[in-house]
Amino acid sequence: MNLPYDTFVFTHRALEGRTVRLGYRLEGGGEAISFEETFELPAGFEEPKGSPPDVAAALKGMHLVLGTSYWKTCCPPHIEIAGEGLSATDAAFWTEVYNAGLGEFYYRNGLNPAGLARFHGEGDGPAAMGEPATGPAIVLAGGGKDSVVAYEIVRESGREAVPMTMIPAGRDWRLAPDLEGLGLRVFRRLDPKLLELNATGAYNGHVPFSAILAFTSQLVAVVGGFGNVVAANERSASYGNVVVDGVEVNHQWSKSLRFEGMFQEWQRRHLSRVPVYFSLLRPLSELRIAKAFAGYPRWFGAVTSCNTNFRLQGGVGRRWCGHCAKCVFAAILLTPWLDDAALADVFGVHPLADPENLSWVRQLLGEGDHKPWDCVGTPDEVTAALWLAARRHADSDLPALRWFAEEVAPDLADPEELVRRELAVSPHHRIPPDWADVLHRYLEAH
Repeated sequence: MNLPYDTFVFTHRALEGRTVRLGYRLEGGGEAISFEETFELPAGFEEPKGSPPDVAAALKGMHLVLGTSYWKTCCPPHIEIAGEGLSATDAAFWTEVYNAGLGEFYYRNGLNPAGLARFHGEGDGPAAMGEPATGPAIVLAGGGKDSVVAYEIVRESGREAVPMTMIPAGRDWRLAPDLEGLGLRVFRRLDPKLLELNATGAYNGHVPFSAILAFTSQLVAVVGGFGNVVAANERSASYGNVVVDGVEVNHQWSKSLRFEGMFQEWQRRHLSRVPVYFSLLRPLSELRIAKAFAGYPRWFGAVTSCNTNFRLQGGVGRRWCGHCAKCVFAAILLTPWLDDAALADVFGVHPLADPENLSWVRQLLGEGDHKPWDCVGTPDEVTAALWLAARRHADSDLPALRWFAEEVAPDLADPEELVRRELAVSPHHRIPPDWADVLHRYLEAH
């Protein structure tokens, strides 16, 4: 579809009571179309606890990151912020967020993988001066095992924390670790005109959802007077899917250590009281996180990471579809640590029992042209997990384990060393020192 628009404008933003209003407009060829996306903040957030400048800065950041959904419909070359400008530092930040964060979108739509967005700015802008905020932490709740492990680490440390979930308006999702819906719940409503535009053939595809969640939770923290924002992103999120023309394309870029560091610098530049955003699980592999999750049987029947359940026009149905890359990857990770009964509690029907899922296993091991377009780990993680699973379930009739034991395991040079490396704790992270001590104590006990 050839849309006539060559300019994208961030038109307006406002926080009215608990309602966030974010406006956008596409212009060009004598035509224009306007959008407004809205968010409803949690109850009790009518009076912001943060300073007006901090609230304004957090709101602006949220406005800019949410523009990805609307700008990508036609990728107009001219980007404007009505009545405002950006520093050169912030222009570089937003250019990378839009280009690296939309990398999969560019690749799958046959566009330049280096990206088409260009934000313009002048001057140095503010120096990074913000001080860390104090108060209860927010723990981001996404429904999967990683969210549960991060929440349990915080809970066992005795620190005060509350889970936060972002939910499409009109839904009533209850996601682990907040199945009761008693935590912070933020409701998001896309402008219906966006869905109509997509239906007519506008560009569509993956957006940097974790960046959207980071900026949204930051506004919640500033308005609500919270301290840190604790994410549950693992170290393999920094591992890309494919390299095209020298550009790494990463489905999980906005979960990566690169984005986390950039965002922390943005926070310090723009906020006086900084609810530092970081991933508590960053030093850990998915395999190590799965080992920790295996110690919490009360959550086995509650978690889901299957994206089939998270569609804006649908809802959370079956917790696991059993046929996608994410379901197969989660099953591979957990099978080394759980017996058959526990695996049935988690998945119902084991995804590795379906012979057709062997194609996903092969892709996850790195046999395809690229890693599957989902939040999955590295081929080394998958290899280590399958080796452990085949050893623990040596008599299993699961097709994937039989195939691995017969066709792959015999050619592994040193599988025990591979497992050791994958279970090791990485020194590369952006965790504040006091929280790094929390993680260290937890790992010593688990």
